[in-house]
Amino acid sequence: MMTLGLKIIGHDTGAALLSDNQTVAISQERLDRKKYSRAFPKESTDYCLSAAGLKNINDVDLIAVEQMDTTPAPLIDLLKRHGWWYNISRKTIFVNHHDAHAASAFFCSPFNDAAVMVVDSAGQKTKLETGLVGMETETFYRGDENGLHQITRNHTPVNQFTGWLLNFSGVGNFYSQVTYFLGFGKHEEGKTMGLAPYGKGRFVLEIPEEQFLKKISPSRHIFPSRLEPHPDMGLKYLFKKTSYSRKSAIARQLKLLTHAFSKKGLAYEKPAHFPKTPEVFFEHPRANKKIKLPDNLYTELAYWAQFNLEKVMVNYATHLHNITGSKNLCIAGGVGLNSVANKKILDQTPFENIFIQPASGDSGLALGAALWASHQIKKEPVKWRMSNAYLGKNYDEKEISDAVSSSGCKYQKIENPETTAAKLLADGKIIGWFQGKSEYGPRALGSRSILCSPIPSGMKDKLNMQVKHRESFRPFAPACLQEAAGEYFELDCPSPFMLLIAKVKKDNIPAVTHIDGTARVQTVSAEQNPRFYSLIKEFQKLTGVPVVLNTSFNDSGEPIIETPKDAVRTFKATNLDALIIGNYLIS
Repeated sequence: MMTLGLKIIGHDTGAALLSDNQTVAISQERLDRKKYSRAFPKESTDYCLSAAGLKNINDVDLIAVEQMDTTPAPLIDLLKRHGWWYNISRKTIFVNHHDAHAASAFFCSPFNDAAVMVVDSAGQKTKLETGLVGMETETFYRGDENGLHQITRNHTPVNQFTGWLLNFSGVGNFYSQVTYFLGFGKHEEGKTMGLAPYGKGRFVLEIPEEQFLKKISPSRHIFPSRLEPHPDMGLKYLFKKTSYSRKSAIARQLKLLTHAFSKKGLAYEKPAHFPKTPEVFFEHPRANKKIKLPDNLYTELAYWAQFNLEKVMVNYATHLHNITGSKNLCIAGGVGLNSVANKKILDQTPFENIFIQPASGDSGLALGAALWASHQIKKEPVKWRMSNAYLGKNYDEKEISDAVSSSGCKYQKIENPETTAAKLLADGKIIGWFQGKSEYGPRALGSRSILCSPIPSGMKDKLNMQVKHRESFRPFAPACLQEAAGEYFELDCPSPFMLLIAKVKKDNIPAVTHIDGTARVQTVSAEQNPRFYSLIKEFQKLTGVPVVLNTSFNDSGEPIIETPKDAVRTFKATNLDALIIGNYLIS
């Protein structure tokens, strides 16, 4: 059966196609080149159909669309506007947001039995028994040979007039709020995670827990739904400070005051669980670009947020193990991308094995919707497991040679790209590496990567200054031969998707060692990526080190590249020393 999964509303739209002989999946951003793209996934759908040899959407047997609203009406309206609905309505299933996340983890995992944990900032809206509208924050499941079985689903109430959260929310929203207060943009929680280790834990001691965290039950921890800047802080507060976020909040405050006198106004009230907000959010404005990080204030807030996220995630996982008794855990949802918390779960709970969906955020929902519809609804047997994240399509020799020959750069064909690449890295060069199918999710895993040596102590700064132009506090990740990972890192399991943080054991890879002595490790096996494995092996022969620095192949503010033309364009726009694309070396 051919099942097409779609995410068509919100950020990170995309498509995925399941069939008996292959799985193809891609985010829309990779094709329209707009990070966190919100565009209708026409290009990504065509990409998946083309890779499977299908002419159009009518050739698939089943279509699964991820749903966020209380009804599928907005999705149907959008499908109608694009001229799709009348052809596909009879074979379309709408899949709950968290159910799609759960399916993307469990049905992709190597486990036949597992506990499944979905944690994010906000999921699907639903009508609650109280009459209010609620939004998902966490959902826990048990997975077995009969599919997924929901254990607990938590909701946070939503103001039906404004669409904003009421009273309280979950740990995902809490972490996103702190991320915003630190001056980072939407979907940039990874920066908070990278900044946190520079802190010392000051606010863990200074901020009373009752002001921001309450344990309602073992399966529910709540946080204030509103930290600064938010409109319910009062007009006096808004006018007192001058940050742009507070200025823009004045209009929202006036809107709420008007609404308060309407019949619908009773739904918006002061938080009952957290009558007092931590003073730090009143005393200081949101960070701006002039503030140099790490510092002594915002860095401590990053530490505080990370500390509490880890504590809650470990508590949730421990509770879920107590309920299920399973030795296996699957994780999805945006919080699943927090690789520090993932390792804490593995180290501090009874779970023996863990699988984290590499596209844990919303970019993985198209695949999750397809898996849910196929296995949970239609009861199709599970034939495919996600042994690697390379779910893109292959580009043939002509597409690669055309891109190379039209580049205007000096190039040559090479017999052994892995050996050539290893020699360049050993010589201190920074290269672009384009091989095979692209990765699914936000991590470059050796198909669309920028690579360099982890050995020189100044390589991280050189890479930042020459190519990536990232914040200095953000670490770069190591890709290590799987069989050597235990020698270099405190890690006793594979980490193929770069979603586990581990302590670094050796001091000869400083460029990938973070301030706290850890690294976000990718383990590489010959089965998962033969060419990338061979490259690292060749580098080891030259240097004695079975590790390379691996970061995403993209320019600042862009998505990871997808096509050969993207690779050449980005190579020319950046200051890379060389590009190896297929069997070609461009310099």
